[in-house]
This record gives sequence, structure tokens and C-alpha cells, in this order.
Amino acid sequence: MKPHAMDDFTIILPALPDMASCDLKLYGALDRLWRMVERYKMATPITITVVDKVARNVRAIRGYRIQAGAWQLEDTVTAATPPSDGEFEFPLIINVQDAKGNILKMRLQLEVAKTEISQKKAHPC
Repeated sequence: MKPHAMDDFTIILPALPDMASCDLKLYGALDRLWRMVERYKMATPITITVVDKVARNVRAIRGYRIQAGAWQLEDTVTAATPPSDGEFEFPLIINVQDAKGNILKMRLQLEVAKTEISQKKAHPC
């Protein structure tokens, strides 16, 4: 699944992933996200918070730079509770905050007609 972008701050996914329970490799494969983190010289460690279109917490991840362009990701425990019904709605917002407090905000949406995006929901496996 190769994501592409419509602008610098939007990532378009060709398929509906399970963003809440998927392997962290999905986040590692979001090349545009990592290029933007590098472009803005974000300081390690970074905290990545993913929320859905109604601001429900989907996932929280912490990242450490292990070498130039490579990151080690790990899930973090948050006080926020994911949606009780196990669903969340696209587009998702990926907020990245670095060790210095700098914030990068990116939008993650599906490659579907614009009118369908708001109706798509992700279901955990």
C-alpha cells in the first residue's frame, strides 16, 4: 500500500487500514510524514497522536531517531480512551510534537470520492 499526497500536509491512502490496531510498520511506511519530520528538523523524541475527524483519540506513538532517516516507534499509553464502539472516522489528523515543542500537523485520508470520505469508518480486526 503506497500512500501518495495531494499537498505537503495531506497523505492519501489507497486502501482502508486499521489505524488503531495495525502494526507500527504502517506508520513507518508513511514516507511523506517522515520527509516532513526531517524537513522541519524535528528533535527526538517525537510524540505522534492520531485523532479522527471528531477529535477521538485513535492512537499515540513515541518515536526515537536511531540513525539518519530511521526511527524506532513504540505505542504509548494515553489517558484518552479510543471510541467505545471501536470505530473512527476519516480523515484522521496526525499531530507530531518534537522534544522542543514544535508541532507538525498532517491529514490522512482515503483515496475515495470526497463525498464518501466522511462516511468511511475503520473497524478494528
